Amino acid sequence: MKDEFNLTESEQDFEEKVSVIADEVLSILKELHQENRQQISSKHISDKMKWKASVKNLLTNNEMTKADNDPDTVGLKEISDALLDKLKELLPPSMTDKLNELKDEIHNDTNNHGSRDWLDSPINIIKKHITSLSHRNKELEEFMVAALQHLSDTESHLASELSCHQDKFRDDRNFEDQIAKNMNIMSEDITVTSNVSLIKSILVTKIENINTHITDKRDQDMSKLKDTEKTLEDMSARLTEIKEEADELRKRSQEIEVESITDALTGIYNRKGYDDKMSETLAHVKRYGIKSSLIVCDIDFFKKINDNFGHKVGDLALIKLATLLKDRLRTNDFIARFGGEEFVVILPHTDIEGAAKAGLGLREYIDNAVFSYKGKEVPLTISIGVSEFTKDDDNSSVFERADHALYLAKKSGRNTVKTENDVINNGLVLNNADSIPVSD
Repeated sequence: MKDEFNLTESEQDFEEKVSVIADEVLSILKELHQENRQQISSKHISDKMKWKASVKNLLTNNEMTKADNDPDTVGLKEISDALLDKLKELLPPSMTDKLNELKDEIHNDTNNHGSRDWLDSPINIIKKHITSLSHRNKELEEFMVAALQHLSDTESHLASELSCHQDKFRDDRNFEDQIAKNMNIMSEDITVTSNVSLIKSILVTKIENINTHITDKRDQDMSKLKDTEKTLEDMSARLTEIKEEADELRKRSQEIEVESITDALTGIYNRKGYDDKMSETLAHVKRYGIKSSLIVCDIDFFKKINDNFGHKVGDLALIKLATLLKDRLRTNDFIARFGGEEFVVILPHTDIEGAAKAGLGLREYIDNAVFSYKGKEVPLTISIGVSEFTKDDDNSSVFERADHALYLAKKSGRNTVKTENDVINNGLVLNNADSIPVSD
């Protein structure tokens, strides 16, 4: 029964696919007829078919579900490979070699494994990275706790010092009261007696009492002065420790912030850094009308580099391209790795003509550069799409126009530069929702 059910389900799926294709072919024939085509060929139909989203989805899904004689391993190699590519964009450089080894192992392994075998290794790497992040967060938390404890201790010292000053003020007042009291007693005793000897005795006694109070007060002040000096020394040492730990904490925080916007492999900005810069650029364009442009570039036949030379060389190609971009472009141009083999460049104070010229120079510079590995030359060229920011743009719209131009550059033979104007002139006006697959 189970086999019969699967067979029926497969037949239904096949019929649905045939129905989709038939509907699209009928629609295309109607379009060609409306265009008054005197001769309709399979090429005309296939060219139209490429733009049909339903057919693209059908073929894409069909590719992803091809069986390797074992249903449990359908598409798992591809999923693992895609997962590892994404991990390489997120994880630190220290883990890149491990990912490369794992990708090559999965790529070269011809044995059949279950889903657990294909996915366990990437998941373990994710766990390791999460553990690393947890350890770092715990370390920062310990820094914060220590700094807060030092601040609490400093506050206690300051409160103690204030209390000491208050006590000293009260002691000084008591001392003054004692002196005044002794002086009043002497004055009264001298007033009521006329005996010189008695007056002398009274004066000597009171003066001795005053001297005793003065001596006690001096000793008391010296003791408090020493305590104060010791407290100030302790506070100074504590403040020095706090400053050193605060500097270390600030340094670590800055490093983490830099890591969050830096691509681990190439060392240039990552997607988050790009998004932040895009928002800043759009704000300047809208507020001040500053001309700015966007370049989107993609390594040609990057999959072939990975397949023919290995993923390690593929990573070296990405690093090489990032270096060439930095060497060729201006210091104020913003360069980021958008994802995979795709890079983006924001050119401030540059209109679309200037950006296209910069793109041509960039394409030629990279085409003439030599990239080799172990004595073998590795082909490295790029296709480029260019768009210009407008006041009505958001982060996605300006990128999509450049991405459409990149698609046209790929479609036109690669290793070339196309702008959003070229897209319009070639009649390739696409909706923002359209996704444009570019095959290596």
